[in-house]
Amino acid sequence: MKNSIIIITGITASGKSELCNNLMKKYLNISIINCDSKKIYKEIPIITAQPLKQEKPYKLYGYVSARENYSVGLWLEDLKKEINNVLENSQVPIITGGSGFYISSLIKGLSSIPQISQEVKKNVSEFRKNLSKEEFYKLVLNKDPKIQGKIFMNDSHRLSRALEVITETGKSIFIWQENRQPPLINNFKIYTILPKREDVYRKINSRFITMIKNGAIDEVKNLLGMNLALYLPAMKAHGVPEIIKYLKGKITLNEAIQIAQTNTRHYAKRQYTWFKNQLPNSEVINCIEDFHSSFNLIQPFLLLILYNSLDVLIGSLTCFKYFLLSII
Repeated sequence: MKNSIIIITGITASGKSELCNNLMKKYLNISIINCDSKKIYKEIPIITAQPLKQEKPYKLYGYVSARENYSVGLWLEDLKKEINNVLENSQVPIITGGSGFYISSLIKGLSSIPQISQEVKKNVSEFRKNLSKEEFYKLVLNKDPKIQGKIFMNDSHRLSRALEVITETGKSIFIWQENRQPPLINNFKIYTILPKREDVYRKINSRFITMIKNGAIDEVKNLLGMNLALYLPAMKAHGVPEIIKYLKGKITLNEAIQIAQTNTRHYAKRQYTWFKNQLPNSEVINCIEDFHSSFNLIQPFLLLILYNSLDVLIGSLTCFKYFLLSII
């Protein structure tokens, strides 16, 4: 895909949506396309902080059933179609979201790792839960020595993934990643929002309270009523497992809130590490509350895209003009 693409990413609760909203107010021909693995599910708009339905133009939000075991491969297919539709309508696509795996697959290409069985995932999850960080790291390192110097002890999510892959396939995840499909886009600019941690943690806490007040519990209650398997991605969205425990009487509502807030803060901490290590060449935005500074950082590349789009449109109109003259 030759067209220039803007990607706005960053940790959870960093203000990606606010920045995109402000950009759309200034430039009416922008379309925002989702790059968050949980905001695709239509049954959980509140707990995943999806844009309101009347807020347009937003693409790839709330369009997949929670019953689906949706994957990054399916998302890339949907994304390609959506980008083409946006460009055909002479709009500028801006891809936004905080799912690192989605971002990585988009700009580096999708590795052809086979699907991991639920049995392997369950076993790895048990190891991760029952072992200390050091013990779990040593287990994975012993199984896959190629992780040394590439995945570290505190990155439990990537360690789990590495253990799943080598257990299922017998090959290191890094061997699989050497054989990637061509990336969907090549001409892009990434802006990563990384505010101060204490500001993000404070927003995570307050945002979850707001979600509870706005009906997140009813959303999760409806999920339970669908009798979904717990391994489905929608059932793992931040806050969903904790509210399920509350609805089943295992913990109080206050406990559910506190645990969900803590788990989301831990996730944000892992995201900090991932973005700094995996996207070292991205433009970093430290604070989106200062919109003018954020806008001034993005504006030059955005204006270049708009100019090129206008140039293409003028060229097309000129060709059409000469075509009409030739048949008159």
